[in-house]
Amino acid sequence: MSGYTNPYVLLPFPELGDDISVLMKNPQLLPPSEIQPEDVPTDENGQPKDPEEAQRAMYRVMARLIVAWKVYEAFDPDATLDIDPEADPADLFETLGAGEQKRLGAITVDNIARLPLAIINRIGEEVGRFADPQ
Repeated sequence: MSGYTNPYVLLPFPELGDDISVLMKNPQLLPPSEIQPEDVPTDENGQPKDPEEAQRAMYRVMARLIVAWKVYEAFDPDATLDIDPEADPADLFETLGAGEQKRLGAITVDNIARLPLAIINRIGEEVGRFADPQ
């Protein structure tokens, strides 16, 4: 069979839980335009004027690259914890547990923003290995 040998990259995250993974297009096989975020306005120092928009621009790149995933929202954004200020953190650690975690559905910019930092960083590292113009 002709063609590239590894058109996709599977990123497993065993340190985060059982069967957590992201399947993405192999960045080394993509044209530069696929992994280049759109320009955002910058200040005189070259820093984004709106860091949140710059971050969303990178999340849009990630949304184009990710093919499938098995990831969860670690914490319910609507949940509140009523914790006694005198509680022992070690005891809380043993009793709180992870609770109900919902699997993230469609691959969207908003869902990418909900990913754990470890996953976002690993995807960024994978892209960065081939996107660095140096």
